[in-house]
Amino acid sequence: MKNTVLLFVVMLLCITANAQEGVKFEELTFKEALAKAKAENKLVFMDCYTSWCGPCKKMLNTVFVKKEAGDFFNSRFVNVKYDMEKGEGIELAKQFNIKSFPTFFIFRPDGTIQHKIGGAGPLNSFLGWVERGLNEETSLDYLDKLYEKGSMNKKQLLDYYWTLVYACENEKSNTILGELKGKLDTKERLQPEYWFMLKERPYGSEECNFVVANYSKLKESVGKETVNKYLESRYHGILDKVIQREGKNDEKTMKEFLGRITKEWASMKWEPEKRLQNKMKLLQACLAKDSESIYACLDFGLNKQENPKWNFDVWVLLSALDFVNANGEKVDVQKLFALEERVSGYFSSSANTRKRVQAYFEKFR
Repeated sequence: MKNTVLLFVVMLLCITANAQEGVKFEELTFKEALAKAKAENKLVFMDCYTSWCGPCKKMLNTVFVKKEAGDFFNSRFVNVKYDMEKGEGIELAKQFNIKSFPTFFIFRPDGTIQHKIGGAGPLNSFLGWVERGLNEETSLDYLDKLYEKGSMNKKQLLDYYWTLVYACENEKSNTILGELKGKLDTKERLQPEYWFMLKERPYGSEECNFVVANYSKLKESVGKETVNKYLESRYHGILDKVIQREGKNDEKTMKEFLGRITKEWASMKWEPEKRLQNKMKLLQACLAKDSESIYACLDFGLNKQENPKWNFDVWVLLSALDFVNANGEKVDVQKLFALEERVSGYFSSSANTRKRVQAYFEKFR
């Protein structure tokens, strides 16, 4: 019994010590926090949370409790937190138009907003977001006012965009991004700091076409691995849709895509990884209605040893069976059923998935 009590006391002391090392949130009204910040020549850091918000709890229990967080915040801020659905928090939510949680503010002692951050994140990232607010030229208030004057250069527009993103001001950040895009020339779009404008865009977009046209330059500025990863993702996506004939793609459309992609790869002098090459061979085989070539592509694509990512492609590859025996030629059905057995074996624990696999082979029975 004594040992149990001793263990409990030690644990309690450890928890208390950790809490003391972390961010010290003070029990103050907003007005009192501002007065204390003025007296101590600090800013006010305000955590706006709700009791049901998971990310809010995660920030409080895993981020703000760390010593590094305490060292950073306690020396710079008077730290306060308010439940936006209780007490003073209800009025603060109305006053500062707080609609998402968690939201964090940096206030000057006179009560004006210097910076705003929306959402949760790991400590290192979050400290970076807060530091943007401590730096006047990247703080939200400064950039808001500078933008209103109409005197922003491209670097400032970029800073403003990211500051709005971190503040969860989505509508305004999209507006700023549109303005920034319109001001950049080709040379600037090739720079690493603007890669984010390209990397999320789909195949066939203006941005993707720009990457294809400037592949060799982007390899140098952004990095070969990064650009290749982007291209592989886009080409996998479009080939999956074409082979499965999504969007009512007919054979004419499939042929057009085959020609387009072939030209793009040649213009970039780009050699894709084997999994992607196999999908191009499969598309060619489907158009040629070459049953043996289709089988060979399926054999490679659905082989766990040859292709560790076979499970990403299983339904795409099996959809190519629609082109087997399309011209009534003799096919080796035993070979196809052996393939069916192998693929079904991959899903031995799921009867529904095995049935889905079997449906692709029904026409050969």
